[in-house]
Amino acid sequence: MKSNQPSDTYKLLYDHIIADLFLQICNTTKYCIKYLPGQKQVPFLIWEQFEKYKSKALKNMSGTRLDRHKIASCLCGAIIEVKPLVPTTKKYHQKANEILALEAGVNVIKFFMMCDFLRHERLDEIDRIKVLKQLKENFKMKFPSIDENICDTRNYKDNLYNSLFWSHHKCEITQKECFHYDIWAYAKVFYHLELYNIQNLNEAYQFLKEQEN
Repeated sequence: MKSNQPSDTYKLLYDHIIADLFLQICNTTKYCIKYLPGQKQVPFLIWEQFEKYKSKALKNMSGTRLDRHKIASCLCGAIIEVKPLVPTTKKYHQKANEILALEAGVNVIKFFMMCDFLRHERLDEIDRIKVLKQLKENFKMKFPSIDENICDTRNYKDNLYNSLFWSHHKCEITQKECFHYDIWAYAKVFYHLELYNIQNLNEAYQFLKEQEN
């Protein structure tokens, strides 16, 4: 770890994405955020795993910076390892942390897509912030429908939840949990989801402009 303080990138991701997802999920009263007395809090645990995944990715790259798809992938993997959600009821979703991880990664892509899009629009800073907030509420990231599958009968999201859930298991020898998360594979998934949603973003922006007229 190069620093004992989270980077500006992680702070941005936490403030705009992770904290918001935590708030939405915990409002359901089915989950709370993991807390272990005397140990580091969840935001720092996620940050440490996020940095580890980033370092691992950079070892196989010629550059020194990760693109948005790899950042989304690293954050997704970090959340899976930390498992920040703890159920508070007997009825809960077994893949709750995987769902959170995927949604966090998708929202990273969404955030960068919106910022890049508005960077090319002639807006002053106040209007840019206003439109960014409106887009966040109106631009919903879509996934390929089940009709677009060739032979699979399960929807795209459920397949990803399962894939993330199966990326870790308890080792019978060490009795510890082993993670086989593939940064590159999920970076490619996030890349294709961005391409799939470009037109969706354009339509959401055009809808907002029409609402103003």
